[in-house]
Amino acid sequence: MRSSTIHSFPVAHLRTPEAPITKKRSLLPGLLQAAVALATISLLAASAWGQHSSKRNVLTQRGDVARDGQFSNETYLTPSNVNTNQFGSLFTDAVDGYVVAQPLYVYGVTIPNVGVVNVVYVATANDSIYAFNADVPGPPLWQVSLLNSGNGTTVTSEPVSALGCPFVNGFTQVGITGTPVIDATTNTIYLVAKTMEVTAGVTSYVFRLHALDITTGLEKFGGPVVINASVGSVTLNTQSDLQRPALLELNGTIYIGFGSNGCDQLAHGWLLAYSASSLQQLGLLNTSPAKTYGSSLWMSGIGPAADSSGNIYLVTANGTFDVNTGGTDYGDTVMKLTFNGSTFTVADYFTPFNQGQMAAHDLDLGSGAAVLLPTQTGPFPNLLVTAGKTGTIYLVNESDMGEYNAAGDNIVEELPGAVKGIWGAPVYWNNALYFAGRQDYIKEFSFTNGMISTTPVAESPSSYTFTGVPVVSANGNTNGLLWLVRNLNANSSTELLSAFNATSLAEIYNTNKNPGRDQLTATAHFTTPLIANGKVYLGTQTELQVYGLFPALNVSAGNNQTAAVQTPINLSVQAANPYTGVGISGVSVTFSDGGKGGTFNPPSAITGSPGSASTVYTLPQTAGTYSLTATSTGYTTATFSEIAIAGPAAAIANVSGNSQSGTVGTVLPAPLVVKVSDSFGNAVSGAAVSFADGTIGGTFAPNPATSETNGQASTVFTLPTTAHSGFAVTVSSGSAKPLTMHETSVAAAPASEAISSGNKQTAAPATQLSKPLVVVVKDQYGNGVSGVTVTFSDGGAGGSFLNSSPITNSVGQASATYTLPPAAGTYSITATVSSYVVTFTETAN
Repeated sequence: MRSSTIHSFPVAHLRTPEAPITKKRSLLPGLLQAAVALATISLLAASAWGQHSSKRNVLTQRGDVARDGQFSNETYLTPSNVNTNQFGSLFTDAVDGYVVAQPLYVYGVTIPNVGVVNVVYVATANDSIYAFNADVPGPPLWQVSLLNSGNGTTVTSEPVSALGCPFVNGFTQVGITGTPVIDATTNTIYLVAKTMEVTAGVTSYVFRLHALDITTGLEKFGGPVVINASVGSVTLNTQSDLQRPALLELNGTIYIGFGSNGCDQLAHGWLLAYSASSLQQLGLLNTSPAKTYGSSLWMSGIGPAADSSGNIYLVTANGTFDVNTGGTDYGDTVMKLTFNGSTFTVADYFTPFNQGQMAAHDLDLGSGAAVLLPTQTGPFPNLLVTAGKTGTIYLVNESDMGEYNAAGDNIVEELPGAVKGIWGAPVYWNNALYFAGRQDYIKEFSFTNGMISTTPVAESPSSYTFTGVPVVSANGNTNGLLWLVRNLNANSSTELLSAFNATSLAEIYNTNKNPGRDQLTATAHFTTPLIANGKVYLGTQTELQVYGLFPALNVSAGNNQTAAVQTPINLSVQAANPYTGVGISGVSVTFSDGGKGGTFNPPSAITGSPGSASTVYTLPQTAGTYSLTATSTGYTTATFSEIAIAGPAAAIANVSGNSQSGTVGTVLPAPLVVKVSDSFGNAVSGAAVSFADGTIGGTFAPNPATSETNGQASTVFTLPTTAHSGFAVTVSSGSAKPLTMHETSVAAAPASEAISSGNKQTAAPATQLSKPLVVVVKDQYGNGVSGVTVTFSDGGAGGSFLNSSPITNSVGQASATYTLPPAAGTYSITATVSSYVVTFTETAN
């Protein structure tokens, strides 16, 4: 495996800034103060929060000399907390010009008269270098301007109009453009500054290599030194050339790349080597020494890569390629170089078979850069990957790069047009390669056993116009986030910082979701985010923008309680630093239920030690689930979920089943349903509801019944065996006022008939008997059956009935008035109901 240098520093302790705080125009009120508070205590508790103290420095562009773009020691930022609610702009620090170079980060730097702080270093196109406290907004810890006018010489950065090709570069001045490199062993930052210098009306353009002390900004090693280079008749064009690639430090040597201004006008590719300790030029390489221009080194700002054996890898831009025919020009070529302390040697190279076509159509291979991949199993353990404007992905064996073959490329794998044009470099993370092509979807390809999948395994939901170079932050092989600066859309100049879940490539955050707070100001081309210790650092046209986790209000007690309506419950929150977990005192917290009718006492509170605030919440009168919030400006919101249930039963109401009628001994047609409510009208569930009919003798099932969530309780009523009209059923539950329902039981079908009166009377023939003939009809339980017809008959004997078919009354009786026949005799008179017959014997005498 290749090694990358990681330097560790002692646990840092932050000071509270003594100077006024620089405020961002769109920062939410209070957020800046919160950022100061959390930063002031963030590293004081580092030992207690040790699992988050990665102490990783970012000393070179894209994190390491493999240029793989992964910041894999990130323990704070995860796909679950990088969202608009928890993550956003923390603060900004003003700078004096475009930040073209990627910022760098050193953990635990001892700054004179300040103490030990985490420092982010920012270089500008106005030839300034800043050292900012990485965790606290405020004036720089130190700032150095490299525009040293004097002695009759006016020194400025170079206007882009003097550089030429102003419409390409995306910035207005040229000063420090290549990302510096830091040697943490010697506490030195190396950078190249370009100046325009006018003396007595004569203008000259100068590149200088500076070595500055990272603790003070003072020059070291006798610097700066003026940079010049020549090979034969070809010299470094200090006016129109750009020092665009990031610097590389390797084994005590600083490597500096130069190329065109963006239009390939009279520029060559140069790689210069300087001693890191003496700043003396040790050697140089020109990639097109026999031509007037071409083969520039720009690589969209990506620096040369290096392996653990000291080999250097770079990619050239458009130009003549003639090495295969004995020439010395390396257009559109991946070059592998060695350096012996004084001389560069091209150890190997790869040039695409269609290089001539690429050069003719401005399809630079060198818009991209080489990314060195981890050692692989299989026949080719040491591999690099690159892609340029054609969007073809090239996987190259570092040990045998394939050189040039007009019939076809001799490399490990080639995916023609797999992505759209690349300006920058892919990212390697967790056995995957990520490509962000111009106006293309971000595409993830698997990389296993030394081979790239032929199609993407994941893509972003949309295609984007990119202005930046992607990077990934992760905690080893987990919590991967891909970061990228992009345009809102192809027709918009609005720029966004976006974060994507590195596994699915779903966008989970962008700065336009809350532009008033998070908006990213204009950036230069190929902007590369720096991710270090839970924060994202971006240089823009006017400032360093710092994004990170907001201090949080966390629920500490009282969540998920259940109590009766109008019951007071206790709630507590803690204001905490997201990077340490330490409580923050003095924070004003406001509690709210969104106007749902509950009350807080007090409605707002100030956090004490250790950052806690409490209140008593009286639940509303209406039962339900309530979401309560605790908020403070600049803090994430704490949310409680509380359940208010109904109070004790206070009222019972009829729902259905009242005033029914049924046959004795049978179940009423519908159940008896009632609703139990508390004193506020909330349905009471779980209440025992009892039903009673006094001494009538019916039965209820169940009894008691239990009310359901809607407050309703139901029972089935089996009527008594005695008939009753409108008898009372009493419903009771706890201390609630009982409810009275009324039901009726009616007799069953006739089961017997008997003579009640009027039998065995005697009267004169043709006269009416003095008493009516009366029968009683009863059911099986002895209840008189009403409403049935009884038929009386003398069998045609000649008598007559006033009503021969009377209907039984409420007690089951039916009567008939009978006039005897005209002839004397004894007569049998029947009374019939259903199958039952009784016989009266009457005498005419």
